[in-house]
Amino acid sequence: MDLKQLEAFVYVAKLNSFSKAADTIYLSQPTISSHINSLEKELGTQLLIRSTKEVYPTKSGLDFFVYAQNMLALRDEAIHTVSQGGSSIRGEISLLASSVPAQYLLPSLIAVFQKSYPDIFFKVRQSDSEQVGKLLSNCIFDFGITGTKLSGNRFVQTPFYHDTLVLAVPSGFKTPENISPEVLIKLLRTQPFIMREDGSGTRKELEKILLSLNLTIDQLNTACSFNNTHGVLQAVSSGIGISFVSRASTAMYTQMGLIKTIELKDFTFNRNFYLLSKKEMILQPVQKLFQTYLLNYYKELQ
Repeated sequence: MDLKQLEAFVYVAKLNSFSKAADTIYLSQPTISSHINSLEKELGTQLLIRSTKEVYPTKSGLDFFVYAQNMLALRDEAIHTVSQGGSSIRGEISLLASSVPAQYLLPSLIAVFQKSYPDIFFKVRQSDSEQVGKLLSNCIFDFGITGTKLSGNRFVQTPFYHDTLVLAVPSGFKTPENISPEVLIKLLRTQPFIMREDGSGTRKELEKILLSLNLTIDQLNTACSFNNTHGVLQAVSSGIGISFVSRASTAMYTQMGLIKTIELKDFTFNRNFYLLSKKEMILQPVQKLFQTYLLNYYKELQ
């Protein structure tokens, strides 16, 4: 077993493709296949399922991926440590993020980050918070970002951004001067409400709000449901109804006069966004750099 074999396996597992792995690490496809065949023979187990449409790890492959990734991370850490002051750090960060961070937090963060580290490429995939927890367990993504804390202890979940849920209403909506709990309950029972889908962090936080008000989702006058925050805000601006959304997502809409937001003075609905990493995974230098940068960036921002 050598590092070239491990590298071939890790990239095929991450990219679900022999040809993409070959292009990424500048080896021929037959060489990639030979490396993995030798690895499987040495380990005495099948690491990859090869079908006509895709390639993906077996259960043994997923278990072995952690060890292979960690060994390569240690190699990269050693190279990075002894070559400080040499070539600039380069690499790729793959992120799986729920809708608010994917649409409203990460673009500005990446823009600032790449001014200092232009040779680091980002791949961002949007999903809901529940799916982030499910998909982060595979080989493809380095980090997950969610708008609610996930149950269980599979990941290290580090809060990095503090946000508030606000009530978004159409721009022409006549806002009561004092939104007491009683007035809010009446609004939620009578006004058309725009819902987020099951599995979204915002919806989970909404359920906590409703619980504090002795309401359930079934008691809302739900008009429609969207699977991302942008759709909800567009629906509010179109006059379909009202909704709870992250304050982080509302700046452009309020500045353009498309919606109004109501912050409830008698009580606030706070939430955190979390950076998720796999507990057993050793971070590569480029991943460590991004993690440290993100945490410091939002600490200074807030």
